[in-house]
Amino acid sequence: MSLNIIVKGGKRSGGMSGEEMAHYLSKKVERDAEREKAGYGKRAIAARKNAEKLGGGKDFRLVSAIDATTFLRHEIQSPGSMSDSEYRRDFAKSNPETVIGS
Repeated sequence: MSLNIIVKGGKRSGGMSGEEMAHYLSKKVERDAEREKAGYGKRAIAARKNAEKLGGGKDFRLVSAIDATTFLRHEIQSPGSMSDSEYRRDFAKSNPETVIGS
C-alpha cells in the first residue's frame, strides 16, 4: 500500500516541488531526531529504574525498558522495527542502559 501526501501550495511550501518538499521534510525529521537523542540518556535510565521497581509478574519477566519517545523515534524512522525481535536484540546490545537484569 502506497502513501500519497498532498501538500497544498501557499506560504509554507513557497512553490517547492515534491522532491524539494520531501528533502525539506527529511531534514526536519533528522533535526527533530537529533534533538530527541540529546535527552536520551536521562530518559533511558529513568525508564529502567521505574521498570525495575515494578518488577516482573508470575507469567513474565521484564528484559528491557525503553522510554516512549525513543520507541516512537525508532518506529518513525523504521516502521515496524520495534516489533522485530532481531532489531530489539541489536538495540539492547547497543543500548545496555535499557536492559533489565541478566
